[in-house]
Amino acid sequence: MTESSDAGASMASKIGNLRLASDIDINDHIDLSGKPCRVIDLYTKRGLCHLHTINILTGYFVRRIVPISTEFVLTGISYKDDSVTLLHHSGAYTRDDIFLPENENLRTMMVDGFNDDKRVIVGIVTSLGQDAVYAVDVYQTGSANDSDFVAKNVGF
Repeated sequence: MTESSDAGASMASKIGNLRLASDIDINDHIDLSGKPCRVIDLYTKRGLCHLHTINILTGYFVRRIVPISTEFVLTGISYKDDSVTLLHHSGAYTRDDIFLPENENLRTMMVDGFNDDKRVIVGIVTSLGQDAVYAVDVYQTGSANDSDFVAKNVGF
């Protein structure tokens, strides 16, 4: 067996990638508010991911509570700049700063579902100050019951 001289560089490359909070494991290296950290403990409770980390530059303990994801209802698509208008599932607010995903499967499901007057539920994940669509569920118009479920796709 040969030894590698990368000194953990392959683990550090995960810092720049957009990942779901649920995909983070103990001993992963992540970026929290611009601080490179190593995860020493994590758990999920009530839809939130509790991260216990150590800043690898200072050695200080850093705690963060982040949502696993947020769901929105697709209410509009601007084909001019590929932006979408989303209504939060609680109906409390809308967002128009999200763009159609580069993933062709997710993009096609969103556009086709919207054009066919289906109810499109979009999962948004936030990491490193960026938001991205990571999941799309399509339902028949009027409800989000399992019996009216049409299609689902998850991925970046």
